[in-house]
Amino acid sequence: MRFWPRRAGGQLALLLILVLVAAQIITIAILAGERQGALRSASLEHVLERIADAYTLLDTTDPERQERVLRALSSPSLHLSIDPAPHLPADEASVMTRQLATELGLTGEQVRAAMAADQAECLPGREPNGDDHEDREKHEDEDEHHEDEDRREHREDHHDCPSILGVSLALSSGEWFNARAQPPAPSWLWLKATLTSVGITAVLLILTVLLAIRRILQPVNELSRAAHTFGRGEKIRIPERGPEDIREVTRAFNQMQLQVGRAQEDRERLLAALAHDLRTPITSMRLRVEMLPEGEDRDRLLDSLQEMQQLAEATLDFIRGSTTEKHRRYDLATLLDSLCDDLREMGLAVNCEDSPRCVLQGQPEAVKRALRNLIENAVKYGQRADVKLEASEKEAIITITDQGPGIPETERDRVFQPFYRLEQSRSRDTGGAGLGLAIARTLIRGMGGEIQLGTGPEGQGLRVSVMLPISAPRKTD
Repeated sequence: MRFWPRRAGGQLALLLILVLVAAQIITIAILAGERQGALRSASLEHVLERIADAYTLLDTTDPERQERVLRALSSPSLHLSIDPAPHLPADEASVMTRQLATELGLTGEQVRAAMAADQAECLPGREPNGDDHEDREKHEDEDEHHEDEDRREHREDHHDCPSILGVSLALSSGEWFNARAQPPAPSWLWLKATLTSVGITAVLLILTVLLAIRRILQPVNELSRAAHTFGRGEKIRIPERGPEDIREVTRAFNQMQLQVGRAQEDRERLLAALAHDLRTPITSMRLRVEMLPEGEDRDRLLDSLQEMQQLAEATLDFIRGSTTEKHRRYDLATLLDSLCDDLREMGLAVNCEDSPRCVLQGQPEAVKRALRNLIENAVKYGQRADVKLEASEKEAIITITDQGPGIPETERDRVFQPFYRLEQSRSRDTGGAGLGLAIARTLIRGMGGEIQLGTGPEGQGLRVSVMLPISAPRKTD
């Protein structure tokens, strides 16, 4: 599977998506750290407020009722007790000590606080003075107890226990109020809302980017299609739209098409005048020669004039390879069947296999002209021609096979050169000026196709393959 797209739009979209995902991950990581820190601070402040409120209430409660108040204020995460001595030997959290002392109006010696990360005490267990606490535990809700144990095992297994807060405060009666609390772990419920918000933002941004890329690159795609069409000899003017740099490229392409079209028109007018000027003196010379007395010199002069006329016509055909025929849709299978029927009526040994319908966009007369040259060459030099048409999604392939001596592999590129002939297998006595293959390739390439030469079946004869593109339907806005 190819991960990196081949087209510019896909590459730009994928790059933007990767950058967006990386930026969102970094943002969520930073936000998670800050949010969890803020939640921990808020949890600790809440616990300290509960401890301060409990101390104030117990310090003003009669000793007989203090036990009931302790039982009511205690919870699985907050253990309270009144003992003769403090549980903390010394103060280890000066910031919390000052906060409690200021809030309760106590001196520094009357307040002791400490934070300890004890993995063995993820939740407060039994107090050192355990009789009273054991009695309180017996009255706790059974479901809450099991839930408490489950949380303990989970946190011990994952080594993610919050620190235990210990506080010792001196009561006015001379005893000490001891509290052991575990601030609740910060909740991750906020992350769901954050991820949902980030996800919606990312999806909207990606859709916007994709639509923008598609809109920006649409003129480039039109330019690509126009270039392929121009390669087949058809001119299309592209509307100038999109960003300014793409407009400049489109403008230059349209100007190039205009200049090339003008050059072709000038060449065609020149060729038409040249053909007329050549035919006139040749015809005049032929008339004068025919008036001469019959004899060997007269016959040789007529043969020379005939050869000059054929050579001039063949040369003009080669130069007019890019014909001025309009592009239109046509059925290649029907054209090929008609051509083979015409050649068979002329007495040529041509066999054409039945082919399915194959509709192309191009110049049917130019295709017929090129295929006629190839089939006639196959019959002339290979006794017979077997013609076959195959079509795929992208191109149509016409295969012409003969039974002749073939063409050596080292000569297959040179035979397409104008006036080049193979003296070993194709004598001048057979006729022609060596332009048949050159004209055929010029016409086929003018429509975006190609011609290839190969060896016939079982290593004998010549196989000529003509590839013509099947153009996709033109998109309209």
